[in-house]
Formats: sequence, C-alpha cells, structure tokens
Amino acid sequence: MSPRSLWLSLHALLFLLYFPLYTLSSDRLQVAPQRRLSQSPSCGTDSAALTPLDGTVTTSPVVDLKWLDKNDQTVVAITKKIGKEEGGFWLSTDSAKTWVSKTQALTDAMKSDPEPVEVLGVLAQKSAPNNVVMFNAGTLIWSSTDYCKSVTAKKTPGLWRGSGIKSMKVHPWHDDWLLLLVKRPDCKTLDHAQTECPHDLWLTQDLFGAMTWTNLTENARGQIASFVDFDWGANLCPNKDCTSDLKVTDLSILTTMYQTAGAYDQTWDNDVHFVASSDAFKTFSIRGYCGNMFEVIGKSVYLAYANICPTDILGNRRSMDGSTFKGITLYTSQDGGNDFMQGCLPVAMKQEGYELLATQDGTGAIIIVDFLINNGMMDIPASSVYTAGPHHALFSLSLTDVYRANFGFSTDFARIEGLPGVYIANQMVARDELYQYYDIQDSNTMPLVETRITFNGGGKWQRIPAPSTYIHPKCNRCIDLTSPCYLHLRGMSSWDSVASSFPAVYSNPSAPGFIMATGVTASNGLGLEDDYDGTCTWLSTDGGVTWQDVAEGSYIYEFADWGSTIVMASHPGLMAVPADSVLVSVDYGNCWYTVPLNTAFFVDNIRIEPDGQRPVVVIHGLACDQAYNPKCSLKNGDRKAASPGIIYTVDVLELTRGKMGTCSDPDYEQFTVPTSPTDKTPACILGKVSHRKRRAADKMCFNGPDFVRGYPRNDTCNCTQNDVECDYGYIRSTGGKCVLIPSSSMPVCPEINSHLYSVSSTGLRMVHADVCMGIDAVIADTDGKGTKTGGGGGSSSSGGSRKGRSGHSGAFVFFMTLLSLAVLAGLFAGWWTFLAVEHQRQAVREVVEIVSDYCVNTFNQVRDRIRGRPVDLKEHDMGYFQPLGDMHEREAPVFTLK
Repeated sequence: MSPRSLWLSLHALLFLLYFPLYTLSSDRLQVAPQRRLSQSPSCGTDSAALTPLDGTVTTSPVVDLKWLDKNDQTVVAITKKIGKEEGGFWLSTDSAKTWVSKTQALTDAMKSDPEPVEVLGVLAQKSAPNNVVMFNAGTLIWSSTDYCKSVTAKKTPGLWRGSGIKSMKVHPWHDDWLLLLVKRPDCKTLDHAQTECPHDLWLTQDLFGAMTWTNLTENARGQIASFVDFDWGANLCPNKDCTSDLKVTDLSILTTMYQTAGAYDQTWDNDVHFVASSDAFKTFSIRGYCGNMFEVIGKSVYLAYANICPTDILGNRRSMDGSTFKGITLYTSQDGGNDFMQGCLPVAMKQEGYELLATQDGTGAIIIVDFLINNGMMDIPASSVYTAGPHHALFSLSLTDVYRANFGFSTDFARIEGLPGVYIANQMVARDELYQYYDIQDSNTMPLVETRITFNGGGKWQRIPAPSTYIHPKCNRCIDLTSPCYLHLRGMSSWDSVASSFPAVYSNPSAPGFIMATGVTASNGLGLEDDYDGTCTWLSTDGGVTWQDVAEGSYIYEFADWGSTIVMASHPGLMAVPADSVLVSVDYGNCWYTVPLNTAFFVDNIRIEPDGQRPVVVIHGLACDQAYNPKCSLKNGDRKAASPGIIYTVDVLELTRGKMGTCSDPDYEQFTVPTSPTDKTPACILGKVSHRKRRAADKMCFNGPDFVRGYPRNDTCNCTQNDVECDYGYIRSTGGKCVLIPSSSMPVCPEINSHLYSVSSTGLRMVHADVCMGIDAVIADTDGKGTKTGGGGGSSSSGGSRKGRSGHSGAFVFFMTLLSLAVLAGLFAGWWTFLAVEHQRQAVREVVEIVSDYCVNTFNQVRDRIRGRPVDLKEHDMGYFQPLGDMHEREAPVFTLK
C-alpha cells in the first residue's frame, strides 16, 4: 500500500470513529452548552415578530443540491445512502420552498432489473434545462425531458458502474457532448487491492437524446491500455476565442494514457504519456512523453513529467544516473499542448503531491506543493506556494510551511473571489523564540499557526491585525496589551478535517469585498490552534483589510442577493451544537434578524443558487436528539440506522414582508479596498485602484436578479515596491530585499540559460497581471517581464555583464584600485581610533553589514555565470528556503531566508 493510500485509509477510519458522535443514544450524550444566537446587535422589535420556519424532513441527509432552470425555480436534492438505507432524490418547483420525493419514480423506472437508488451526479442541459440526466452508483442512468417530473432508465454501455466514475466534463461549445472517465467494469476488488484499475474514456455526442456512447479505448485499437487524465481541447478557449496556434477543433481531446498494460499503481509512471486526438482516438499523437497529469488553465497546458522517464519529453533517449530526482518536472504549453517548455521552480518537486490553482483572472497559475517536515518528533504535513509572474513558466517561492490541519485533506490557501491579487493563507512558524527566523524543523515543539494575507498576488504577505473594537467581549483574546495582537482564521484543511471541522475562509464572486471566516484573535506568540474556546465568527466587508466579530462560536455562512444579504447558522463543531434559529443581516452585518426554526438540527451547509443573485438560501443538515436541544425531533428510541435529513429554505424577501424594494441608482456606491485599517485611501492592487458598484450598507433594498454590477472602473497607479516580487532564483531576505539563491540549490532553467528570459540584477519582476505605469522607477534594467531595457544590469541567468570602455590594461586598473583602497584604509583606521564616537561606529557597522550582503550576492552572481546551473536535478528539502510573513513585530511584511 502506498503512503498516500495509507493516509487516506487512516482518514476513513477516523471518520468512522468520529461520525457516531452524532448518532449516540441519548443516555450517552454529553449535552453541550447552548449558544446565545441573539448576542449580535438585533434589528429592533421586528426580529421578535418573525414567524418560525418549517423544514422538510428527508429520509437521510442531503449531500448535494442542483438548480436546474435559469429562474432558479426547479431544484433537485440528492440524499445520501447510509448502510442499508437507500439514497434519495427530491424535487422542488418553487425555489426550494417545498419538496417532493422522486425516489420511487426512479425505482419504478428500473422495471425488471432493479438496483439500490444512489444518485451520484446530475447534469442539466444549459440550452434546454428541462433535459436532465442522473447517474446512479450502479449500472443505471436516468434521463428526463420535463425537469425530472418523469424519468426513464437505461443501462450503462459495457455495464460500467457510476461509482467507478473518476470524472466527467461537458464540452464548453456543445452542451450535449460529454467525456466520462470510468473504471473498467472487469476490474474486481481483489485486483484493485493489488494495483490501480484501468480506466476507459467514453464519449457521447447526444447526452440528452439517444445517449449513444463510444469507448475511446476501443477506438484506439489496442494502442492505449488505460486513460489517466483528460480534458476537452476547447477548454483552452471556452468562449470560442481560439488563436490559430492553439489548433483546436470541436473534437480535440487532450489526455494522458498508459501505452501498455501492466501495473497501474506507480505514483509517477514512465509508461504514461500526454496525447492529443481530433477524431475520437481513431488516430492520435504523443505530445509529451512521460507526461502523467495535466491541467488546462487559461490558454495554457501545465503538464507533470515523470523524472524516471528514460527519454526526454520529446521522446529522445537520455542518460540517467542515481542522482536523478525521482519526482516530477513541470512543463507548460501555450499552443494547445503542441510544444512544451520546461517550467522553472527554485526547487525540484517531491512526490507528496501538488495542486494547480488558477489566478482570479484565469490566465495564470499558482502551484501548491505538499511536503513533510520532520522536527525530530513527527512528520508535519505542510505546503509551499509558488507563483508565476508575467512569464507563465517561471515560478518563485511565495510562501512556505503553509498549514494543513490534522487529518485535513486541503491546504490552508484561499483565493479571495472577486478581488484579483488577494489571498489568505495559514503559515507555520517556530514557536521557540530562539528559532523564529529559521526552519521549523529546527524546533522541537509544535509550530505556531498564524494567518497571512497578501494584496499583491503573493509578492508580500502580512499578518491581519486584530480589531480595535469588539461586539462580543469573549472574542477579544488580546491579553497582553503591550504586545501586538492578530487575527487568525480557519482554512480549508479545518473545514474538511475529520478530526475537528470548522467553517473556513469563504468568499463568493457575486459579493466582491465580503469575506467570512471562523477564527481567534491572539497576542504575539499565540496562534490559531492555541485557543479553541476563543473561536468566533468574523466578517470583512472591505476585502480583508478590517474585520469585525459577528458571533461567538463557530457559524456557517453564505452571501445572497449579490452580497447585500448574509445568512448564517450555528455550526455543530466538536461539541455537536444544534441550530434552532438562523441569523440574517441585510446591512452588511451591522444588525441581525434572528429567524426561529420550529425544529432544531445539526447544520451541514448553507447553499445559494449558482449566481448568488437572489435573497434565498437553502440550509440542510440532519436531525438531532432532544438531549441536545428540546427543539430537536428525535427522542430516545426513535433513532434508526441513519438520522433523517432536514431542509430549510430562508427567503429573506418574504421575511422582510415587502418592506425592502428593489434598489435604484441612488442606493449604490463605488466600493474600493482601503490601504490599511487606519488609512481609508483606496489601495492600488495589481497596479490599479478598482471601483466596484455596490449597494450602500445603509440602503434597505435588494439588488434583485436583474442587477448588473458591470466591470470595475480602474485607475492605473504608478509602479511601487507593491507591484513587484522576487523573480526566479531569488528570495526575500529579512531586510526585504531579493537575494540570490545559491546555484547549488537551484534546478536548471532552460528558459533563462538559453537567454530567452532576462532576470533583473535587482532580482525583481512584476507581479502577475499587474498593470502599473513606470516600472523603470523600480526595475531599471528590464521591463519586469523578462526583457532587457536600457538600464543595464539585466541578466539572462543570474546577473548582467558589460564590457568596459577604458583603454587602460586590467593590471593598471587593478594596481590603482589597490593603492587607493590602501590609502583610504589608513585614513579610516586613524579616524576610527582617535576621532569616531560610538554612535558613528555603530552606523559604520550597519553600513558594513549591508555592503557585505551585497558583496556575497555579487559573488554568487559571478560564480553562477562562470559555472552555470547544475545539470542534474537533485532532491532538495522543500522547506529549506523559508520565506515567512512579517516575523518582526513592528516592521513591514518581510520574508526570511535560512
């Protein structure tokens, strides 16, 4: 069993141990203290007059919701299969207010060949949403032409099972074309225990009609043993804005595949290749030998090449020795996967795993690389974040030791939707004061977890200052008034953790500027995991610059009506706290309506229709025992194998009884992100001040489904240090400058070595998607995008080189320089001994330290030009270079180099 399989098995085991906490009999329950849901400022006497809501009880909890039509009237809910209890399928035709079970209709459609109902996925045709297809976990597919009011069933081709579906993708140009990657049905459990099962790629071009399928493995006539990864070529230009070099046709398909049958279980395999076809694999061509996995981001293809490959990516034989790094090398293509160039990261990527995240503009990529840190006691999972600047293939280390909660599947790195350039992450730092500027593996204590935020795409990270005022005194944990205090927020690894689930940092593109999270405030020296009792729920309405506590404890939340409405409910957490009311705010969290629920329940999630355009949310969860709350529906002895599910729909328009109409032009303002909590001047982010249309907080009206925010109005700014980051091969020092990474720790970067990209002698480049004016005021020798300019000093590798114009010989210049230095040294020694006072000597010491750093940096540059980069990729410690957030309490955000 691989280490990753063992890790996932441990997660599954812990889940089985943890989940029964919700289903214990009442005589074993430990009743948690009830939270007071009215602690936030109420909205006057109207709140007390709100009518309690009734919920819909389902046979088991909801696992997914899908809105089908453009008016969001038709919604389907899938309920989970638990043990012997079948799953279920529910339909609403009035915006989720009332529900009807369609489970029996699915069963009746099976006719003579029944199987348990367990719907795994629902697809509706975009151009005709009345056409719906549902995939069962077994060998059945249901289809409907009337919004699931009636259904028919048919067997899957080849009798593959829905539970074996690895992924499926609808064509971006043809909404009835589908590619589906599924486990081959003849691979049995015993086989799967020994090796990964082979997968077939199936194609249908009439999904909502006759649904005829073609097995692309069979089309390849024995030349493909199994498919691994896939995508439509059209996803390189989903809006049909393809350029000629992409060479994309309607039937262009990109895949990785096993060429020969055999063991399908290697982490990175030299028998897996990247291929492309434009005729459903009747013919195909290998575009990248040993290309195992890939992602399409914007108009680029990012491909992971297995370093154990005996050939290069073009298929040419290459020499290999024991020093060859056994992980992967990243390649990128901007012509649809026809030609690849090697991506450059400052360290070789290990095999623990990696993830590609698109930037907010969809044209750039962020690489999150997972690794393990051994501090002498245990292996601590962590991640490093690498960002690409203007060049899509050159990545620099932005942040390392990013936190992953115990038994969490994700990394605590969040892209803030609607605000390009803004990200929030949690970073581990050494708790020992002695080691705070060094690698956390040097410390023998568990690391401190602190939250960082960036407003320039990862070029610079900083802590989030704690609020100066609080609504709930319990949320103020700043016990040391002489020390700075910060806010630390839960990330995705806490949300999907089996051990302890907390709602994570959340934003929605329909509500730019709004962010919610759970977390704690802490004085310097304490962090996220040091004070569970101080957990509160937090809201930012200005893009993460300032925050306000909106509730004690852990709540789950959602934005509605384009951000004008916020809904939240108590999250069960470790103490299994049920919700017996819902909190609603229509003025950006300044006051809250408490909406009572007739039946309390454990909340799983709050959902909104895909566009977030209506003031209606759906809250779903599972029934609770009355030992937790008298308003729970289950009594001792009522419990079955699985707790029933409960669905509530909160229509805020109805709750306000028509007192809030539709907004008009005077109700809107132009929102900008402020510079800091104390400086409300609009901030320049990615080289521009963006003005976004938003309803004013004190205007009591709804945006409505017809609201159009439009594109932001941008004012371009002059370039500053906030518009640049360290380029490839450089890292920020404790002084904030970019210093060269020693060449012995750097992999080869062909793009630089072949002089196709020039790195500035400053070590700086522009941040991805930055549009500031006058970059030459910050970077004099390049355009910040890899092209030399007249400022000189730019280098195609590690620095620039220029021939001198003096007519004197090198020996003469050296002799005169040496003589001048000797005279100056004598004068300096006399001044230091007889004339200098202490503060002058201290100033000289500081200058000498700066000059020394410069000399070392220059020496490294000269050495790299002479030696060149090392040829072999060697295994480096992913956590060796440690860029940390603002470690110094009172300095601007900086990075730390070990």
